[in-house]
Amino acid sequence: MPIKCPACQREYDASRFGSGPEIVCACGAKLGLGSEEVLSQLARICRQYDLQIEEDKLAEIKNAQDRIVSLIINTDYSAVDIEIEKAKFRELIQSLFPDKTHLIDLIYEPRFKRLWEQFRGE
Repeated sequence: MPIKCPACQREYDASRFGSGPEIVCACGAKLGLGSEEVLSQLARICRQYDLQIEEDKLAEIKNAQDRIVSLIINTDYSAVDIEIEKAKFRELIQSLFPDKTHLIDLIYEPRFKRLWEQFRGE
């Protein structure tokens, strides 16, 4: 990840900071891990990384949810097989967001039930 010099905006590889306490930019400015600007930039990078992890988890949930919807609408999977897939979906959400499992019953179950009734009519 790049770290920008606060004086000239030149970018440096953050991994270079592991070799010593400070780097002198080509413009003469000193960049070090104790520098407020560098710490601020590292904090921003960490937030971006955390956000990317969160987005990846959400994408995984969306893909699993889309798979169940597709199985209901486009296949002849039995109700038992769909319930197995929903149980796997519940386990996925519990592993990725343990404190949000209550949303399964509030958001996903009603949708799956509605789609089952609409497309299977059973």
